Amino acid sequence: MKHLVSLFLLSFLLCCSCSQQMDDEWNPNEQFPNEPEMHPVGIALSRASLETFTEQGVTEIGIYVYLKDSMVYGKNLPLNGGKLQVELPLGENLQTFAVANADHLVDADSLSKVIIYMSTDAQKQVYLSDVVDFISDKSVNNLNLELKRLVGQAVFQPKEHEDKINSITQFDKLDVTFTNVGIAYKVKTGECIQKDVVVSTDQTAGYIASVYSFPTMNGASRTSVDVTYIKNGEEVNRTNSPLDTGIAFESSKRSIVHMYILEEAYLQNPWNYTRTLKNKYRLSMPFTIEESEF
Repeated sequence: MKHLVSLFLLSFLLCCSCSQQMDDEWNPNEQFPNEPEMHPVGIALSRASLETFTEQGVTEIGIYVYLKDSMVYGKNLPLNGGKLQVELPLGENLQTFAVANADHLVDADSLSKVIIYMSTDAQKQVYLSDVVDFISDKSVNNLNLELKRLVGQAVFQPKEHEDKINSITQFDKLDVTFTNVGIAYKVKTGECIQKDVVVSTDQTAGYIASVYSFPTMNGASRTSVDVTYIKNGEEVNRTNSPLDTGIAFESSKRSIVHMYILEEAYLQNPWNYTRTLKNKYRLSMPFTIEESEF
């Protein structure tokens, strides 16, 4: 008899345990938080922007949308003829920007922290829109975002004629160092992160080298140019010191540094040893700068 009672109690306890487990796993009366209602918003790009992107080989742009400081949408979208659409929380005060031709973004989940980086070789033009405020109610079906070229350019170009360039035998490559190039840009503040960038160039390129940079006119450091002469993989000469060009990058401004690359008065070692010390220091300025818009 005691044995039967024990079995009955054990079965009862097991049933209670299973019932409790089922209640824990599923409760038909449990209230789940409602998903926010979403609203489709179109993003329209101008024909001029599309034509520029076609010229630059840009096939997609990044759209980033923020609620207060937190990202609620962030994707790269195909251009699709300038007609894009994103799904956003309905009835919110939002901020958005668009970017094209950037290499990558850091801290994109926060509008106050997001940083845009260009490619490591600084050879691509980056485009950015303003940060636009809007309310995602049903009266807003489309946003017009105008992306503008954010970068400026510095170019190093020899003054020698093409025939002279083609006859050079003292070296076969130049490593041109552009100092303090703006390689990253903080969207919220417009501050720039700067770094030296080395560009290699040779006779087939006319010994011309260039970089793009985010704006640095508000920064403390200006850009100079340092030239190293290479032959058969070995350094054979270099400029006495970096050329103090004082370049401050601005959006769509091109600064061309013209220099006689064969002029030994600017070099640590002369190409020949017939020049006198008096002649060596006759030239006071080894370069000229030409500025233009592009």
